Amino acid sequence: MSATLQRGIVSVKTMITRHRLALFVAIPVLGLLILLFAVPLPQEKLDPPQAYRFYDHKGRMLATLISEDEFYRMHVPLQDISPLFIESLLLQEDQYFYRHFGVNPFSIVRAAMTNLSAGEVVSGGSTLTMQLARMLERRKRTYWSKIIEAFRALQLEMRYSKAEILAYYLALAPYGGNIEGLEAASRAYFGKPATALSPGEIALFIALPKSPNRYRPDRHPEAARLARDRVLKKMFAAGLITQDQFQRAQNEPVAARRKRVDNLIPHTAWHFRLQQPGRYVWHTTIDENIQRRVQGLLKSYVKTLEQYHIGNAAAVVMDTATREVRAVVGSLDYFSIEAQGANDGSRSPRSPGSTLKPFLYALALQQGVIAERTILYDIPINYAGYSPRNYSKDFVGPVSAREALTESLNVVAVRLSKQLGVKALYGLLKQGGITTLDQSASYYGLPLVLGGVEVRLIDLVNLYASLANGGLHNPYRLLSDDRSTVPETRLLSKEASWLVTQILTDVERPDFPQSWQFSKHRPTIAWKTGTSYGHQDAWSVGYTPEYTIGVWVGNFDGAPSNGLAGSKTAAPILFDLFQALQPRQSGQWFARPETVKQRKVCTVSGLPPSRHCDHLVTEHYIANVDGPVLSQICDVHQSISVDPRTGTQASLVGDRPSAVVQQQVFDIWPPMMATFLLKHGVPVRRAPPYDVTNMAGQKYYLPKILSPVKNTIHYQRLDKLKHAEHGIKLAAAVTNRVRKVYWFLDDELVSATDPMHDVIINPGPGEYHVTLMDDVGGTDDVKLLIKDYRELDRGEH
Repeated sequence: MSATLQRGIVSVKTMITRHRLALFVAIPVLGLLILLFAVPLPQEKLDPPQAYRFYDHKGRMLATLISEDEFYRMHVPLQDISPLFIESLLLQEDQYFYRHFGVNPFSIVRAAMTNLSAGEVVSGGSTLTMQLARMLERRKRTYWSKIIEAFRALQLEMRYSKAEILAYYLALAPYGGNIEGLEAASRAYFGKPATALSPGEIALFIALPKSPNRYRPDRHPEAARLARDRVLKKMFAAGLITQDQFQRAQNEPVAARRKRVDNLIPHTAWHFRLQQPGRYVWHTTIDENIQRRVQGLLKSYVKTLEQYHIGNAAAVVMDTATREVRAVVGSLDYFSIEAQGANDGSRSPRSPGSTLKPFLYALALQQGVIAERTILYDIPINYAGYSPRNYSKDFVGPVSAREALTESLNVVAVRLSKQLGVKALYGLLKQGGITTLDQSASYYGLPLVLGGVEVRLIDLVNLYASLANGGLHNPYRLLSDDRSTVPETRLLSKEASWLVTQILTDVERPDFPQSWQFSKHRPTIAWKTGTSYGHQDAWSVGYTPEYTIGVWVGNFDGAPSNGLAGSKTAAPILFDLFQALQPRQSGQWFARPETVKQRKVCTVSGLPPSRHCDHLVTEHYIANVDGPVLSQICDVHQSISVDPRTGTQASLVGDRPSAVVQQQVFDIWPPMMATFLLKHGVPVRRAPPYDVTNMAGQKYYLPKILSPVKNTIHYQRLDKLKHAEHGIKLAAAVTNRVRKVYWFLDDELVSATDPMHDVIINPGPGEYHVTLMDDVGGTDDVKLLIKDYRELDRGEH
C-alpha cells in the first residue's frame, strides 16, 4: 500500500472520528433545546392571584383583602425596590446573577464538594433563577429536584430578562405563613412599604426566604436576629453599609409579631373587589386622616345611644367642589354579627324622611311659585284618602315658605308637591343620581317628598353637593383614576340653590341640635335632618363650600327606636364632624347671584304689599322668573265699605252710597284657611257678608267641600245607619264673609247651617251627588259612592 493511500485512509478515519465527536455533542444540545421549548413552563404561577390593595389619595394604604387563594401577596415594580436591597440580595444569594444563563456550574460544583465533605446537604448552589423555579413548583430538596430546577431556570432565562426574573423573585419569595413577596412581608411585619425598609430590615428579609419557618420573626425572633446579623456582616464587609449603619442595624429589634393590617374601608373595599375581581390595586379619593377621624367620632357618639337601643351609624364626607369622597363609613364594626356590621349603611337603601324637601322648595322657588316669605297653608288636606300629618301632629295655619322648610312641615310640602306636580320632584331626583327610583312617578305619588322612596346615603350626599354647587350635578368620585364622561347636569338654577342654602343655614329651628345651641364656635352649615316613618332611620346632611357630609343612624335590622330622630341623633354627629374637619371658618361662603334681589312684602300674605298692608318684612326673591311671586300683590287685606249702623256692607242707592259709609280693611282668607282659623279658635275678624247686589271690586272665593272627599269610596254598616256618629260627614270650607251654607243630596236640600257646623247624613249604599252652596250662590259638588262594608270581604277595593 502506497504512502499516499495510507495518508488518505488516516485522514478519512480522523474526519469520521471528529464528526462522531461533533454529533456526540450536538445531539444532546439539540435535544435539550427541543425540550426547553417543548415542555411548557408554568407561567400562570408567575402571576398568581394577589391581595387586593386600596390606597388613599396620597398613596397611603387604607385596606387589604387577601387573595383568592388566601395569600397575602403583593407585586410591586422593580424600580420601587431599594437599590440597597437588590445589591445585598445578589451579594448573599447570587453574585454572578447577571453573568450566568440560569445555572452557575461553578456554584453547583462548589456546593457538591461542600456537601460531600459535610456528609449532608448544607449548600444548594442554586442561583436566584433556580430559586424562582423552586417557588413555582415546590418539591423536596433532592438531586433530582435540583435537575428540574436547573431545567426550569434555563426556561426562565430564555423567556424573561434579568430585571423581570428579579421582580418575580421579589414578588413570590416566601416569608412565612401565607406571606409571599417583599412588599407583603414589609407590610405584615413592619407595617410599612418596602421602599421604607431600614438596612436591618433589608437584611432580615434577605435571610428569611432561605428558611421561612425557621426564621419567622413572629415565632422565632432570636433565630431571625442571628440570620439577619449574618447578612449584615456581609453587607458591611462588601461596603454596602457604613459602620454606623451596621451597628444601628444590629441593635434594631426584629418584629416580635405580625402587624395587624388595618382595613379602614371594608365595605368600600369589598364593593370594588366584587365589581372588578381581576383588578388588584385601587387608588381612591379617600383621605386616611379624615377617614380615621370620622370613624372615631361615630363610634364614640353611638356608644351614648345604647340606652335607646340604637346600634349603628354610617357617614360620607365629600369634597364639595370636586365631588371626591374623602371618607365613607358603612358601619361601626364590619365584623359585628350582633349589629349586622357587614351591611353597608353608605349604600343600603333607606327611607330618607324629610331630607328631600329642600329640593322641592328649590323647584318652587325656581318656577316663581314661592319666594322666601310667601305664605303657605299648613292646614288639614285629603287627597283621595291620603291625609299627611306633621311630625308634631299639629297644624300651624299660615306659615312662610322659609319657616315651612326649616320647621320641616309635612303638610305644606305635600301641598306644594301637588301644586308643582309629582313628576317635578321625581324628575329632579332621577336626574340627580337617586338610582333607587326604579318605579314611575305615579307609583311614589305625593308621599315621595316625605321620604316615600328608599335612597342611598352616598347618593343623597352628592345630591346636596349639587345644591352647594349652584344646582350643577356631577357624579361623585371614589377612585382617583375615574375618568367619568358623564356630562354635567343643571338640576336647579343658581338662584334657587342659593336661596335654599340661605334658608338651611338658619339655626332658629326645631332640628338644631341642643348640644350646639350655646356653642360660641359653631360652624356655619347649610343642613337638613330627616326621620323615617316609624323612627327606623335618622338622617342629617349638610354642606359648606369645603365639605358636604351625610350621616345616617339606625339599626340594620330595621328595629325602631323613639330615640331615632334626625335632630336628636344624627344632627349632633354632623356638627361634630364639621367642627373636627373645619375647626375654623374659612371666611368664604356662597356668593349671592346678582338676580337674587331683596324687597318688602306683606307679613300676612308674603306677597308684595297693597296700599292696605301695614306690616312689612324684607325677603329675598328671584327677579328673573315668571310666576305668582312677581305678578301678584297681597289680596288678603281688602277694603270694604261698611254701614256702621248695621255692620253690613254698604249698598248703593242709585249712583250714591248710603248716608253713612266707612272704609274698613279686613283680612279675607281663602275658604280652606278661613275655615281652619275659625275652627281652631284663631282670632279672625268676621268681615261683613257679601252684598250680591254690589260685588264690584270684591274678592270672592267659591266654597269648597272638605268632606266627603272626591274619589273616595265609603263603606257603611247597614245596622249602624240609625246612629249619627256612623254616618257620612258633610264639612265645608268658606271664606270669612260667608254666614250660611246649604247642603243638597241629589238636588234635595239636606241642611241649611252655619258653615262651621258639620252635618252627618246616613244614606244607604248607592251613588249620590252632593252639592254645597254658600249664601252668595257659589257652589261646589262631588260624587258620593257608598257600599256595604261586607263587599270588602269579597275582595272589592
